[in-house]
Amino acid sequence: MKKINIPRNYKTFFAIITLIAVVSGTIFYFNLNQSSQEVLKTWIDAYFVNNEYNSFVNVLVFNLILCLLIWILGLSVFGSVLISFIYFVKVFILSICVSAIFKYGEANGALMAFLYVFPNQIISLFIYALLAIYSINFSFLFSKNIFNKEKINFKTIFSSYNKVFLFLLGGLLLIVIYQVYLNPLIFRLVFK
Repeated sequence: MKKINIPRNYKTFFAIITLIAVVSGTIFYFNLNQSSQEVLKTWIDAYFVNNEYNSFVNVLVFNLILCLLIWILGLSVFGSVLISFIYFVKVFILSICVSAIFKYGEANGALMAFLYVFPNQIISLFIYALLAIYSINFSFLFSKNIFNKEKINFKTIFSSYNKVFLFLLGGLLLIVIYQVYLNPLIFRLVFK
């Protein structure tokens, strides 16, 4: 079976996107007006105190839809721009959430932000970055085949693409289980 080779510049590109999204999200949060920051504070209270936003079905469906969307866009000729945008928005929103947790967690803000991000959000971002990189690469190979008339054996490459997708989806399922069931337990133990 032919292996999908990922060019190094894709990895560099996603590292740069991640850095820009983190910085932009942090700057964006601290430039929000007071009422918008209060909405985020309400979300933080609901998440950490009442565990309201951790419905297994909601988190699973959201991640499943996002993964499928990235996978489907990888099958299109022009999906690479949208895939990059989706990944940027995901990191951007995470950065806003972490900034809000850090600010409103007061004395425990740094620890709360750390427990929110590590390990589930870090691994989740890694999974989404890998899926995005493979999807963009597949989209590029697809367009190369169409526009440059290059002969590419899509059967083996598509098979590899699907195996990568299923493997990453399985990893994401484990992260969702951790986020919904174990993370709140850790929060309760640390912040009782």
